[in-house]
Amino acid sequence: MTTNQDIYWQGPTKAIKKFRHIGNGYHAETQAVLDPDDIAFYAGREFRTFKEYSILQGESFNIKVVSTTDTIVYEFGTDVTAGKLKIELVTGGTEGGTFSSSLPIFNCNTMSVTPNVTTGITMTANGTHTGGTVVDLLYADTGKTAAASASEEYPQGFAAGTFYIRLTNQDNQTTTGVFRARWEER
Repeated sequence: MTTNQDIYWQGPTKAIKKFRHIGNGYHAETQAVLDPDDIAFYAGREFRTFKEYSILQGESFNIKVVSTTDTIVYEFGTDVTAGKLKIELVTGGTEGGTFSSSLPIFNCNTMSVTPNVTTGITMTANGTHTGGTVVDLLYADTGKTAAASASEEYPQGFAAGTFYIRLTNQDNQTTTGVFRARWEER
């Protein structure tokens, strides 16, 4: 008799067990199927970033995101260690100053068998940004993690383009924490 413990798989597949009635009993078949949600990870097309921030009262920290490819955002949010924060994901608007500080971008899968894929996204900070259309909005305060509606269960897809992430201090003290994001490039 076949049991669910008889099924083993590895990589971007899932096993599905089918039972078919034949004569006096059942015949069990195991079929490996491709899991499209895992393909990008194993193909080296999932990336992540993080940036520690310290934002003075009444100030904003702005990140410019330039993408040359379609992107699916799986994680977008922050951990706040002190203060209160408003986080906006924005399209359009007016930028100023110089976005001169690059955020680190890492491949999510650095196993030895993963293809070496170069990201199609750059993220820079330190400029200014006003206006635009807010396409996602979060609020967070001390000791709370804020994650946007983008998640493994509810991803957000974006066409290639330029986006801005505005982290605005909403408190009467300096706000500190860590911004992080994870995405797939198509």
